[in-house]
Amino acid sequence: MISNKASVFVPLYNKSFVVDGFPYFVPKEERDYNVDYAKRMVEDKWIYYRWREDIERGGWKRNEAQATRIAAHGGLILEICAGPGAGFAPAVLMKDYNAHICLSDLCPTVLCEWKNLFDNMENPPPNVEFAALDVCDLPFSDNSLDVVSGSAAIINIEGNRDKALKEIHRVLKPGGLFAFDLIFVTKDYADTLPKEALKTIKSRFPTAFWDTLATFDTLGFSQIETVQQSEWSNKDDESTLADLCRSLGFSLTFSGQMRYCIK
Repeated sequence: MISNKASVFVPLYNKSFVVDGFPYFVPKEERDYNVDYAKRMVEDKWIYYRWREDIERGGWKRNEAQATRIAAHGGLILEICAGPGAGFAPAVLMKDYNAHICLSDLCPTVLCEWKNLFDNMENPPPNVEFAALDVCDLPFSDNSLDVVSGSAAIINIEGNRDKALKEIHRVLKPGGLFAFDLIFVTKDYADTLPKEALKTIKSRFPTAFWDTLATFDTLGFSQIETVQQSEWSNKDDESTLADLCRSLGFSLTFSGQMRYCIK
């Protein structure tokens, strides 16, 4: 980890950063609307309990197929919008405990909590690093990463999502893998929601909806494999999107698919 050994990611960063246990490319202070979410994450030990659920109780197996593909590709893996569940990373580590992974998130508290968990483990994954960053402005050189992966990541990107997709394509090496699940609210379902509530959600999380990934089709991936998945509700999810939905008095039902894309 960056705090106690050389980083395999540092030579690839193309922007300056402040190191305090791990590099920050965004402000260390939580955004105003994220303070309560971050506080609950720490107080309720979300990450500790998610790790136990995934590793000790076999929860990682829900992502076993995806992790098998990601681990088999190998190389440097950037897990975007890792959140309290760390996306595909726990399952990837179960496939290859030595995998080189950078857990990243816009929320600094997420990374602090993950680093604290691993720092206090008897046998932590040896090659996991952390970076607080914005997917819309990735701090990596062109053609530098082997894998970018994200579970429920696209819907949690904040800012210019088209720019984020272009950034992901930019930092991947030729032959690099972009593995992500595309979870979206269909138009038919969205039409059943109150108009003002729908407007509020779309203003913060436009990629939660069916009509927001047109840019993806223009990026030029040489291969795209799509695997259809089932429906999913964020009723009990721990995320800023789920919190927003609950504050408006409902949850969202998503349709889903998994995509494996080769640059």
